[in-house]
Order: sequence, then C-alpha cells, then structure tokens
Amino acid sequence: MKLKLKQALIIIYFVPLLMATDCGQGKFYEYKIRNESGKDIKISSYRNIYPIRQTPIYTQLINDGELTKTYQDGLPPSGYSFGAFFNGDSLIVNYNNERKQIFTFPTENDRNPFYHTGTNVTFVFTQQDYENAKPCNGNCD
Repeated sequence: MKLKLKQALIIIYFVPLLMATDCGQGKFYEYKIRNESGKDIKISSYRNIYPIRQTPIYTQLINDGELTKTYQDGLPPSGYSFGAFFNGDSLIVNYNNERKQIFTFPTENDRNPFYHTGTNVTFVFTQQDYENAKPCNGNCD
C-alpha cells in the first residue's frame, strides 16, 4: 500500500512539472513577393498534387506592389514555402493580359518562386520575367 501511495505522490508532483516545461517555439517565416515587371500581374494558383484543386486562387499585384505573408510554425515543425504562400503547386502569372508564365513545383529553376526556401524569402517578378513570358494575345488565363 505504501508503494502505491509513493507512486501516486510522484505522479502528482512531477508530471505537472514535466508538462509545464517550455519545449520552445516553431520558426517564424516571412515571405514576400514584389512586382517590378513594369506591368500589373494576376497570379492564378492551382493544386495538381493531392488534394487536387482545379479552381484557381487569384493574387493581384500592381506594378511596384508587394505582398507579405508571415507564418509562425508550431511544434513539431511543418515548415513554410511558396507552395503554402500561394496555396498551390502550379502558378500562371498573367502580365497585364499580354504575356504569361507558368511555374510548377518541383523545380530546379531559380526564376521560379517554388525554388526559394528559407525563413525570410523575397521573390521579385522582374522586367526580364515579363520579357521571357510567352505572348498570349489577351487570352492569358
């Protein structure tokens, strides 16, 4: 009987101490996109990897505009990326309905937003991106 009482006292005193221990915090992420292309852009985000989403999520970004999203990771860590930023794995960037670019994940191309990772990341759509995009004659979606 005394052994069970000692075990109960140990549980009563030490378990709350273990539960109150600070296990740290997840990382803080700051992701930005900037538009320095010389044109207003509309980004259509799709998900081709499970769960598939064929209806796009749109992000508008005026010329010289910027969009920042922050994320505080939890524990266990899950990370953050431009896939989470855009909520998709495929992007169509429409440059003022004149030209378009398609970006997909995964990639080895450093001019693709999905290529960039880290805790503080900025991706800039440039004039060169606009010039490299394919003409679409007003049918850019």
